This record gives sequence, structure tokens and C-alpha cells, in this order.
Amino acid sequence: MLDIFSYSFFQYALIAGVLISCISAIFGVFIVMRKEANITHSIANFLFLGIALSLFVDGDYYLFLFLFAILASVLIFFIEKTHFVTRESTREIISQTGIAGGIFLLGLLGNVTMDINNFLFGSILFIQPTDLVILAWLTILIVVAFFFFGKKFLRVIINEDIAKSQGMPTDWYNFLFLLFLSLFIAVSIKMFGIMLIGAFLIIPPNIAKILATSLRQVFFLTGMLALSALLVGLFGSYLLDTSTSSGIVLVLICFFLVALFWRNIRK
Repeated sequence: MLDIFSYSFFQYALIAGVLISCISAIFGVFIVMRKEANITHSIANFLFLGIALSLFVDGDYYLFLFLFAILASVLIFFIEKTHFVTRESTREIISQTGIAGGIFLLGLLGNVTMDINNFLFGSILFIQPTDLVILAWLTILIVVAFFFFGKKFLRVIINEDIAKSQGMPTDWYNFLFLLFLSLFIAVSIKMFGIMLIGAFLIIPPNIAKILATSLRQVFFLTGMLALSALLVGLFGSYLLDTSTSSGIVLVLICFFLVALFWRNIRK
């Protein structure tokens, strides 16, 4: 079993897992605190249009994903600012735009089933050195931003009205959060797929909320739970020859059920 560590694809997957767990600990907690779990699905589904367009014009995968990640954050932010449409409706419209547009373009292409399955369900075992470099740079950027602006992000999340009354540019922080989140989802799609990236971001912080007694513990436990599930999912998929991303999410669901059961016993 230990011979798997000699394979380069597994080494890349482990490195990517550590980096993704660090970022998900930041974004996952913020998303749960903002009560915006549906935002991950809206962005991921919209990026499906970017993937389809890159296949349609035979363009660079990451270029189109990053462009559509920026476009997703801009559209969500400015449509919500109009106040003509509710937040939930805005995100559903963005989500369905991505799905409908992507399906339309793929219909013009013909048979691309294998490529689309890779993007819909993903696999961290398919990661390449180029993906690692992009993920590493994004991790550095997000960690640095969190180090300098993390407390301000928290103030905006906890009570945006108070933060605004204190002179904080809340719109700027909200847009920056959307932009960073969209870029992270864009990079993660190849590893977890459009269908499952939301689960990897949402489930760990909810488990941590059940178990932790402080916000610092929530951040720490979120990262550890994400990394633990990723490691178990990697080994499990290797031994059982099954999908890696779905295995990781199923492990997280098991963690969640155990945490709920343990908390109910401790009451």
C-alpha cells in the first residue's frame, strides 16, 4: 500500500490537498458565517459556461476559467447592489445562466462526454505540476490577504451595518471576498468538480461549528477536517478504485453525522 507514495500523481495530490485545505478553512468558515452556502453552487455552475466556451474555441482552460470567475463576481455583486432582485434569485439566475449556456455550447460541439465528466466530477489525482503552481500562488495570495485583512472581513461579516457606520468600505470587502472565492473555485474544479466543490467548502466548517468552542478552533478544525477527509478519500479511492472527489465528500458526510451524534450525546 505504501508504494503509492512513490507515484508522482499521488505526491501532487497530497501537496494540492494541503493547499486546498488551508484555503477552504478560510473561505468555508466565512461562507458559513455569512449564511451563503448557495454562493458556491452559483459560481461553480457559472464557470461551467467558461469551461464549455474554452472547449468550443479550443482556448486555454485557466484563462477562460479566471475570466469567468471575475465575471461571476462582478455580475453577482452589481446585480445584488441594484436591489431589484433578491440575493437568492440573483444567484439562481447566475447559476442557471452557466448551466444553460454551457449545455448550449456543448451541444454545438458534439461528443465531448469524457472532457465534461472530468470537470463535473473532477479528480485530485489528475492534478499536474502546472495546476500546483497556480494553486500555490493563489494560496499565498489568499493567506496574505487574510493575514492583513482577516479581522476586517470578520467585522463586515458579523455586522455589515456597524462596519459601514465606522467608515469601512464594506462594498470593497464584499467584492474582494467574491473575487477570491470565485478564483479559488475556478482552480479547484479540476480536483473536485463542479458538482462537489461546494460540499468540500461547506461541510467542514459546519462540523467544526458543532465541535468547537471558539472561532479560532472553528478555523483550525475546518482545515484539519478537510485535510483528514482528503487523505482518507485518497487512500480509499486508491484501494477501492472509485471516484476520489465523491469519496472525500462521503468521508466528510460521515464526519458530520458522527459529530452530530456525539454532540447530542454530550447534551
